[in-house]
Amino acid sequence: MTPTKASKLPLPSYTGVIMGITLVFLAFFTYAGPLGYALTATFGGLLLLGYWRYAGRFGWVGVVLLALLLWLVSRSTLLYDLQSGADFSQYKTWEDQEWLKIMLQPLWYGALILAAWAMKSKTASGLMSVMLYAYIGLCGLIIVDALSGARLYQAVSAVLYKPIRPDLAMVKVSLATYAFVLLYWPLMLAGEHRLRVVKLVALAACIIAPLVTGGSAPLMALIISGAVFWIVRRFPVVAGIGIYKVMAALVGLKILFTPLIIDLIRRLGWGDNVRQFLPASWDARLDIWEYAAQKILQKPFLGWGFDASRHFGKSIPLHPHNMSIQVGLELGYIGLFLLAAVWVLLVLRIGRGAPEVPPAGFAELRELSKAEASLQTDPRPYALATLSAVFVIAQLSFGIWQEWWLALMALVTAIYLMARTASQKV
Repeated sequence: MTPTKASKLPLPSYTGVIMGITLVFLAFFTYAGPLGYALTATFGGLLLLGYWRYAGRFGWVGVVLLALLLWLVSRSTLLYDLQSGADFSQYKTWEDQEWLKIMLQPLWYGALILAAWAMKSKTASGLMSVMLYAYIGLCGLIIVDALSGARLYQAVSAVLYKPIRPDLAMVKVSLATYAFVLLYWPLMLAGEHRLRVVKLVALAACIIAPLVTGGSAPLMALIISGAVFWIVRRFPVVAGIGIYKVMAALVGLKILFTPLIIDLIRRLGWGDNVRQFLPASWDARLDIWEYAAQKILQKPFLGWGFDASRHFGKSIPLHPHNMSIQVGLELGYIGLFLLAAVWVLLVLRIGRGAPEVPPAGFAELRELSKAEASLQTDPRPYALATLSAVFVIAQLSFGIWQEWWLALMALVTAIYLMARTASQKV
């Protein structure tokens, strides 16, 4: 290549470089440890803060999310510390304010999402092409390491962190499968025009990885998100109502009624009938949920305060492993209504522009073929499938305020937006 030709090659954009480095970190920490997701999303967001000029794109979702965050702060220890004379001139006082991290994270993560939203098609397409094959490679690595008893992870942990027991190493390896399930639908959207064998390999890897690591929650999320994907594509209208409105209503009701349903199960003793069939981890979850549901009904409106889940002793180890129950327990039904509103608005935002009435009459076969082709390129089912996977995992695992989990949701959102842009490239 001559110097003249080399000088004409387009240089990668600043945003593309930062996002590319961010995705490299994401791939690395998906294997090395999910705690690095917070560092990854913060790195990308801090260097892309200028994209907050597009903040209006968040719309009502952003407004309601801000209201939820403000309610969270009002139910935190801030007011108590102010009244008790805490010295806020000291760094340690600020460090003790857990709500502060929750308020700052949207600043970095929001910038990362907005940057992905505004990315040019060519840049997004290139990044997603690399990401698709990196995803398949990571899945393969996890499968091989899990079958070996997580020996490679033990070696990596000894170098980067500290030596780790084989059983704990397998648990750490299994955490990668949560990221695999959440990234599956965005990457399938970006690679929809790829060879079918590539997509089949990605699907097989995404299924096998949770199976060999014992990750039941991500496998369940994959199954349910697949069902959601199929339903919204095949049944755009149900009983004269758009499928996205139906899904939004179901999500909202699920969030609001989860504590009440769990408490009803406890009162009727139904949980005792199924415990004998549940694995130990699910049996423990049911115990936690029943105890937390009782506590929610003791303070149904205001809740026990932000991060109160950590202060109920052995009855709730760290958090209830359920988004709805944790928010109801800590922020009461005021917080739960705000949380439900965020999710409902997200689903409705995804479904914007979807058909509201069923197609009338019959169509010729070639017209059906054309409709099917356009349906396959519709990004909305992929978005709702991704959101449903997040929802299922959030209702079964992790604490809703965990830094790495919030960071992973932000990273997945950014990747979906880039995948959507890449899929629209003509």
